[in-house]
Amino acid sequence: MKPGYLLLALLLLASTTALAQPHRQPEERGSEHSRYRGPRVILFQDADYQGASLVVYAGEALENLSSLTFPGGGKINDRISSIRVEGGAEVYVHTDSRFRGEVMRVTENIRDLSGRLLPGSVSASWNDRISSLRVEVRRRDEAREEPDLVIRRAYLDLLARAPDPGGQRTYRSLIIDQGWSERMVRDHLRRSDEFRREGADRIIRRAYLDVLGREPDPTGLKHQRRNLLEKNWTEGDVRDDLRRSDEYRQKTGGHK
Repeated sequence: MKPGYLLLALLLLASTTALAQPHRQPEERGSEHSRYRGPRVILFQDADYQGASLVVYAGEALENLSSLTFPGGGKINDRISSIRVEGGAEVYVHTDSRFRGEVMRVTENIRDLSGRLLPGSVSASWNDRISSLRVEVRRRDEAREEPDLVIRRAYLDLLARAPDPGGQRTYRSLIIDQGWSERMVRDHLRRSDEFRREGADRIIRRAYLDVLGREPDPTGLKHQRRNLLEKNWTEGDVRDDLRRSDEYRQKTGGHK
């Protein structure tokens, strides 16, 4: 065979072999990278880290576990009973697909999920309830604060009031029992009816007064309300946006 034909045949063989490779599920990728000890979580079918397992690395998100199976062919959706966290990872698990329903943040090993109750429940646990999840790298500089301080700060910033007893109990339980971070508490408050009715406008008014020295006009109020409620902007984002405006540059003589 001529050298040119031989090279062409080898290229065709290589491309055919590559196309024939099956799509690998996350647990198969985990076995291939068994030496990789970076941030990851291992989800087990049974308690005490027993049974079939699924390895998921930081940066991966599985929005519907019903499309995946354990290596032995068993279903993964609603079949997870213990979780091991390694390498500084954290995992957000949800009761429903597409990251909906109740959510728990896991930053340490859980030997038996039957001991972790769902939010607001006295009997139903997280055991065999996980339908979607995402894994992230945990911030190493994350401060450990008293839940009551975190809750009070979030209420004052977003709702301009101290937490009521019911809200205090609810969020304290979410922080202690479900691993919620301050960011999760604040995101939840931003979705509340009270924030949508009053909190967003209060934040906008405060930003306008501090940055531009005036009350917000109707157009600006509508624009920033949309940023807060639809784009999940923070008060800092609103203030930065105002500082980029022509009005602010004129007010400060062109200095940012």
